[in-house]
Amino acid sequence: MDEFKIVNTLRMLSVDMVEKANSGHPGMPLGCAPLMFVLWCKVMNFSPTKSLLKYRDRFILSNGHGCALLYSMLHLFGYDYSIEDLKNFRQLHSKTPGHPEFHPKLGIEVSTGPLGQGIANGVGMAIASKKKGLDNFIYVLCGDGCLMEGISYEAASLAGHIGLNNLILLYDDNGITIDGKTDITFTEDVRGRFSSLQWNVLEVEKGDTDLGDIYSKLLLARYSKDNPTIIFVKTTIGYGSFHSGKSASHGAPLGANHTKALKEFFGFDPEKSFFVDEDVKCYFENLKKEKEKYFVKSGLDVFEEEDDVFSIDEQILKSIRLIKNGEKSLASRDSSSLVLQKMAEIIPNILIGSADLAESNKTMVPNILSKNDFTGNYIHYGVREHSMCAVANGISCFGILPVVSTFLVFITYCLAPIRMAALSKHKVIYVFTHDSVFLGEDGPTHQPIESLTILRSIPGLLTIRPCDTNEVSGAYQIALEYDGPSAIILSRQVLTNIDKSNMDEMRFGAYIVYENKKDSKSDLDCIIIATGSEVSLAIEVAKKLDLFIRVVSMPCCELYDLQTQEYKNYLLPKNIKKMSLEAGATLGWYKYVDHVYGIDTFGTSAKMNDIKEYYGFTVDKVCSFLLNK
Repeated sequence: MDEFKIVNTLRMLSVDMVEKANSGHPGMPLGCAPLMFVLWCKVMNFSPTKSLLKYRDRFILSNGHGCALLYSMLHLFGYDYSIEDLKNFRQLHSKTPGHPEFHPKLGIEVSTGPLGQGIANGVGMAIASKKKGLDNFIYVLCGDGCLMEGISYEAASLAGHIGLNNLILLYDDNGITIDGKTDITFTEDVRGRFSSLQWNVLEVEKGDTDLGDIYSKLLLARYSKDNPTIIFVKTTIGYGSFHSGKSASHGAPLGANHTKALKEFFGFDPEKSFFVDEDVKCYFENLKKEKEKYFVKSGLDVFEEEDDVFSIDEQILKSIRLIKNGEKSLASRDSSSLVLQKMAEIIPNILIGSADLAESNKTMVPNILSKNDFTGNYIHYGVREHSMCAVANGISCFGILPVVSTFLVFITYCLAPIRMAALSKHKVIYVFTHDSVFLGEDGPTHQPIESLTILRSIPGLLTIRPCDTNEVSGAYQIALEYDGPSAIILSRQVLTNIDKSNMDEMRFGAYIVYENKKDSKSDLDCIIIATGSEVSLAIEVAKKLDLFIRVVSMPCCELYDLQTQEYKNYLLPKNIKKMSLEAGATLGWYKYVDHVYGIDTFGTSAKMNDIKEYYGFTVDKVCSFLLNK
């Protein structure tokens, strides 16, 4: 069989998808089809009929805009993509969206989206694979844009440091980005960069035509003993089209006339679209059988599939429930440390880590994962917040629970992967400490103001700010059971234990922690909603004022929003004055209250008590505000 007939079939299916949608990116599929053919047909071990085999090699398309090529390959291999699905590319509710969306059973191992994320996802998958003792490889296809993004350096640096020899990065080195040739912005020695990061560097000079060299380099990469490998593949964007080698082929359909000319160039009937010849179909039918035979010959049960979904049992939750308020009040980061120590002890598939802030985040647990021992349950990520969170997404794809930590203010370095985790429902727990201006002398660069508002705005993410050890324990229980990512927001300073804090009632998102009702005939005067460190302040205010005040702890707005209207009416009845109290931005609180008490300016460098006085987070000043409303 002429192998280039298969390559060109992939090319034309991809181009037809873009033409039919009148939207998409034809340039990358035209350039990368030879590479994809060799990788999927000759090198990768997987079974299309058993797509969740735990020993399968994994493929990540970091330059996800070229997904028409991936969908075409998956269709030819018999994954659940029909020709109609290809024709529905980029249409509402289709299986073939404009960028790949997480669905392992359909061959999409992870959602990538923003450039560079896939590289870090691959690092996470390679770590998880080694931790689980699997003998497989993680392949990542990336482009120039991925390597320009800073996350690619962070992730590659970590991968080289811990010797991920099961990670192979394929670089679509076409020298073109949207604005033109890469030399207008990207002239560094990329080979030197990866060599300095302790990667093997291989090169295929003629990626468009030299299938044999692509194959030999891919095989060579699989024999690396100590290091990850990057393979430079010199490709031509838009190969064979009128826009060959030009940025014009990157992100727009070629047009009907150009597409017909391209089909003639490759020897296809210009009048046929979405055409797959019978001999190509036969080739893939036979190849599917060969893929299955590999697992049988290797002694691996071909029926041994794994959903790679992290699950939790009741016994683990019961053990965590034992961590609760004691005689001594703690900073919530210290309460968190107690929970994490217990989780590390009783949960086998867990990997905790911090971006070089373990002592401050209080996340350190025994058994550190290293280049020579991947059985550990703690990983030092280094000062790499962005890649840490994207690596966590990759780890979660193997049914391992990643817990990652940094200061709350640094979430702006992490938003892209947090958003992708929420979109894909990756089970990741983010532990964000130093949660307010009350961290003190480090000043406004380190004092989060807008951070809680940003996190709460992300669909599908639970943002939980507990007020004491009871609520910290409850926060972790909620996060462990939730089908998606959770952010637990913790204090540096000691928090007062709340008498009526309740880890069970936390599941409502908000509940009553204090009422100073004088007698049965009293009418409710005011409700104060507070979170975290401000819950105890709200109770002090309620105790001082000669009013009937209800204090509501609202550790998780998202959970409260899910409650019945009956519960909401009970907790926050209408026509009662309501005030929010939180040491951060007030935006978002008007959804629940009439009056907001917060901080809508940047912080300042001072001692904590001076900051409390300056920003009005004292009993007297909050009382004065409330009485004047």
